[in-house]
Amino acid sequence: MIIEEQIEEKMIYKAIHRVKVNYQKKIDRYILYKKSRWFFNLLLMLLYAYRIQNIGGFYIVTYIYCVYQLQLLIDYFTPLGLPPVNLEDEEEDDDQFQNDFSELPTTLSNKNELNDKEFRPLLRTTSEFKVWQKSVFSVIFAYFCTYIPIWDIPVYWPFLFCYFFVIVGMSIRKYIKHMKKYGYTILDFTKKK
Repeated sequence: MIIEEQIEEKMIYKAIHRVKVNYQKKIDRYILYKKSRWFFNLLLMLLYAYRIQNIGGFYIVTYIYCVYQLQLLIDYFTPLGLPPVNLEDEEEDDDQFQNDFSELPTTLSNKNELNDKEFRPLLRTTSEFKVWQKSVFSVIFAYFCTYIPIWDIPVYWPFLFCYFFVIVGMSIRKYIKHMKKYGYTILDFTKKK
């Protein structure tokens, strides 16, 4: 009895592994086709917008979907190795940031440190493909949420619309402060001299 359960459990794990491998193979085919992938994502977004327009509801789902898309963009444009842009901390201690750099060594103690000073481009926190993948999954998830009546919470949508743009404005302001603090721009991912 125990041996049969173990064999059955192994078969389940093998089947799950096979599904994951097949899924990854299919996904890996589309990595090279950036424009086609984003066009597909745009079509899904338009299909979702058309559905929302026709049914006239599910504004909370749309609001959450849009906030998630905003967070994906912020994650994509934030360089790897920097702390994330935090919307809760409105007033950061800039003196603490300055003091952290006052303790850096000013001379090289060995030749291996010289390699650390070489030019290295800044890498993104999240890859473009992962952003696309998460964006597609989120629009599909939001689309299927529109078929569940419990998510159609009655709300006055202009408030959500205005509140979303307030959040976008606050996020952009915080992100610009983050860019100035760490010395990077979203268009130029190279270290400044």
